[in-house]
Amino acid sequence: MKKSKADLKFTLQRLYDCRNLEISNLWQRSVFLSVFLILTFSAYGYLVLDFITESAFEKKGLDKKIICSTICIFIISIGMFFSVVWILMAKGSKAWYEVYETAIAKFEYDHWKKLKIPNSNIMGNMVLQPSRKSSNVFSTKAGAFSPSRINIAIGQISLIIWILIDLIHYIYNFIMIRESENYYFFILLNFALLISSIAITLFLICSKYVKSTFH
Repeated sequence: MKKSKADLKFTLQRLYDCRNLEISNLWQRSVFLSVFLILTFSAYGYLVLDFITESAFEKKGLDKKIICSTICIFIISIGMFFSVVWILMAKGSKAWYEVYETAIAKFEYDHWKKLKIPNSNIMGNMVLQPSRKSSNVFSTKAGAFSPSRINIAIGQISLIIWILIDLIHYIYNFIMIRESENYYFFILLNFALLISSIAITLFLICSKYVKSTFH
């Protein structure tokens, strides 16, 4: 069954609307998650002030320092959780709008004559002249960079920062715990936090619960 030009235009417009909605949702989700990441970084920074104002390796108030460091680990775990969620949300949004872009490109390629779309304007065929773009960050010319990939990279960088800080706190705790009278309690508490963080992260990454049922 042949479709009229009006039907083809309507279908194409729907595809563009879906793509634009997904791009809009991508940035709205990022803004929403950025609030939680900023809060976790701020809370962590506030607690770290205790280590700046006092000597972190003095035996005086040892248990207090270990508890403060352990609370930092808990906040770091929350930060890691939101960083992973950021990455998954960004990758999911990128996948969906690329689905629509692929569909648009195929649709325009199949019907460009009937829709009277210039071949150079078909989705995927549009290019920016090399003379008008530059990868130099100090240049004001347009750059061949992907905002969606940069958005994913923000989550990845945040996750790496949290992991490195987490390792520092665990090393600090296991050095200081040896001098504490509550040795076994702090050991169990830190192992519980470590196992919980790993389990939640693996669940988010591997579980079918957060994956799309439409492939």
